[in-house]
Amino acid sequence: MSNVQSWFARTTIQEAATWTFAFFKQNNVDVANALANKPQMYIAEAGWPTDSSTALEKTNGVSEASETNLQVFINNFVCTANTQGVKYFFFEFTDIPWKERLFPGAVGYWGLFNSNKTLKGITLPDCTHD
Repeated sequence: MSNVQSWFARTTIQEAATWTFAFFKQNNVDVANALANKPQMYIAEAGWPTDSSTALEKTNGVSEASETNLQVFINNFVCTANTQGVKYFFFEFTDIPWKERLFPGAVGYWGLFNSNKTLKGITLPDCTHD
């Protein structure tokens, strides 16, 4: 399992999903396939933050933490991952207020849902999966 978060690589939102797949393949899948037991690899954390408690982390330098950009990431990542058979866990279910208090910035705002468990202003994709 590997955390593959394009936000921290300072990729643009337009390149984020492609970067995620390329990084995962090169640094995880290819390495695992070279091992005798060939373990199945999963992306443990993939996603995009929607906000930040500090102005400094409102952007990764090239793209903003926003619901609009989370939607772009979802649109470009989810169905492609399902089609390619990439196993993943989306990071994360809800925003987590205690993380934001302990680690100011974007870390508390990675949820698909708000902390009150209401869906953010996004549309979940309708694509096939196993």
